[in-house]
Amino acid sequence: MRTWGGGENWSLTAASGLASRGHEVLLICQRGGQLERRGRAAGLEVVPMRIRGDLNPVAVASSVSLFRKHGTQVVCCNLDREVRSLGVAARMAGRIPFVRRRGSDYGFKNSLRYRLTYRYLVDSVIVNSDSTRRSVLARNRWLSPDRVVRIYNGIDTGRFVRDEGLRASFRSAMGFSEGDLVVGIVGSLLPRKRHVRLLEAAAILAPRFPALRILVAGPSPKPSHLQNLESAARSLRVDSMVRYAGPLDDVLGCYNSLDVLAMPSENEGFGYAAAEAMSCGVPVVASDASSLPEVVGTDGSAGLIFPLDDSQALAAGLETLLADGALRERMGRAAAERVRLLFGIGAMINRLEGFFGKLTCERPPACG
Repeated sequence: MRTWGGGENWSLTAASGLASRGHEVLLICQRGGQLERRGRAAGLEVVPMRIRGDLNPVAVASSVSLFRKHGTQVVCCNLDREVRSLGVAARMAGRIPFVRRRGSDYGFKNSLRYRLTYRYLVDSVIVNSDSTRRSVLARNRWLSPDRVVRIYNGIDTGRFVRDEGLRASFRSAMGFSEGDLVVGIVGSLLPRKRHVRLLEAAAILAPRFPALRILVAGPSPKPSHLQNLESAARSLRVDSMVRYAGPLDDVLGCYNSLDVLAMPSENEGFGYAAAEAMSCGVPVVASDASSLPEVVGTDGSAGLIFPLDDSQALAAGLETLLADGALRERMGRAAAERVRLLFGIGAMINRLEGFFGKLTCERPPACG
């Protein structure tokens, strides 16, 4: 998409990681979007293309030419609207293995069109959590389990680190003081992110924590999303403590500015924001939905889990951390170590190399 989200983050991370290992990578994306800009800045070979829905003849023809020119061995895509065009092109260019990467924690549609697509055009599906794998297999029983492979998203733990200088500068830019207790929520302003639950929790906590501040960071796909959130903050009488950062250029500064990250989402395929904040040493209070318990952990050492849509429980988890600076420090260190051990970018690229290599060797021309 043109905006920046989990799929775009994964695409850039995977492309950059594979390129750093010496593979030739073509990053196909929308012209003028965030992924094109960041891909070029990362030194990748970027190919802007407009897919324009299912089975676009122009996209198919240009993709066949592109794949043949570069001797493409694997094609991997993130969105359903890409599958029909790029999948057909991969078949026409020499039955190139075609992979659909699923980053959202729900299955595909069960229509005949989808069944035929995933039977004839898609060789494998990559999912980013065990939760997403369960959701896909439960909804799409026509998919064989051995075709759905879990590869966790990778976090650059050398980049996402604690930095007191970034903390101070970002806080200053947002009008926060060092004495403020800042709870952040990072991600697109969408209903499934459940921003209002954090505002409800803030209303509960405000009397005890006068220094509490709420940072809302991320793009608003529709103006109404931001307007609804601002209206909710006014109704709950917490609008004076809320700051809206909008789309982030300084994501590292944002994470470092936080004392706690809240993630009350209804659905997360992986929860990039949770893992990135944890890598920066920020403890997380997350809902028990989707993959978030996988990322944060359920033993309480790196973060706390609360029942989805329970604002009282969210407030209780936040109160535990806001009232104890030493606990935040300990939990933040444990959070960074958890990400380093389980979700490092190196592990992700190793899995992708092995998986893509296996696909190419299953195709006779690739292995002689």
